Amino acid sequence: MEIIDLRGRPPTKEYLAYFNPERMLWMAGRVGAKGLPPSYVQQSLDLFFREMDEAGITTTVALGRNSPAVTIGDSVFPPGIIPNEHIADLQRRYPGRIVGFAGIDVSGTLHNAVAETERSIEELGLGGVFIEPGRTGGVPSDRRCYPVYETCAALDVPVMIMSGPFAGPTIEATQPWHVDQVANDFPRLTLVCGHGCWPFVNEIIAVAFKHANVYVSPDLYMFVPGAEAYVRAANTFLQDQFMFGTGYPARPLKQTVDDFLALGFGPAVLAKILYGNAARLLRVAT
Repeated sequence: MEIIDLRGRPPTKEYLAYFNPERMLWMAGRVGAKGLPPSYVQQSLDLFFREMDEAGITTTVALGRNSPAVTIGDSVFPPGIIPNEHIADLQRRYPGRIVGFAGIDVSGTLHNAVAETERSIEELGLGGVFIEPGRTGGVPSDRRCYPVYETCAALDVPVMIMSGPFAGPTIEATQPWHVDQVANDFPRLTLVCGHGCWPFVNEIIAVAFKHANVYVSPDLYMFVPGAEAYVRAANTFLQDQFMFGTGYPARPLKQTVDDFLALGFGPAVLAKILYGNAARLLRVAT
């Protein structure tokens, strides 16, 4: 069975500058990982591809980032600057193995958001965009995001939205009703909720129930309390809108695949959520 990992950040120096070992080890303990991946510890891209092969992962999605530092409680998350040129270079060097999404600063602080979106898709050839409105004091329905949504709808590429408990200084940025509003306003735009809007599991399931253009990918939050509802939904009406991700480097690839397979998904559903749905969105040949 082929697998597409919708959230696997390769261990390049650009990624490692953001995903520091202390924070990753803390996060790994929270999401049931049995330690950090050897490829991450050894900072080896070659080993990363071997770990992909061992896990049955054919393709991983590398997300660019362009977001400022943010303080959450007593933790300071550094600026997330993973240039779109680096993502495009990875995609070019490893065709079929890495698909890149551009990191877009919707606040317009680091670049012109629309111009960078157009450049990333039309010139760099990236497959979608990744936004973090909560890191700039906003929410997904913030009107600063709308020009990016309009551009991506016109270009027919998906937008992945950062959600989850670290999407912003407070959990407001993760509330699914913001995604509901965006889906109402852009019914033909493909919206992917990275980290699955956890812990608002039932709420994002309800939003995806309403809107066929809303996709849910909880990745590493499949292994925390409350995730059982994702499985029930994916086994029924959400099977065409649900996608697998590992959250590497917070979780090893093979352990994540093995743990995911043990959650109780039906065989026919697995083919969709592990590969088919993502292949359709990313336009990967099936």
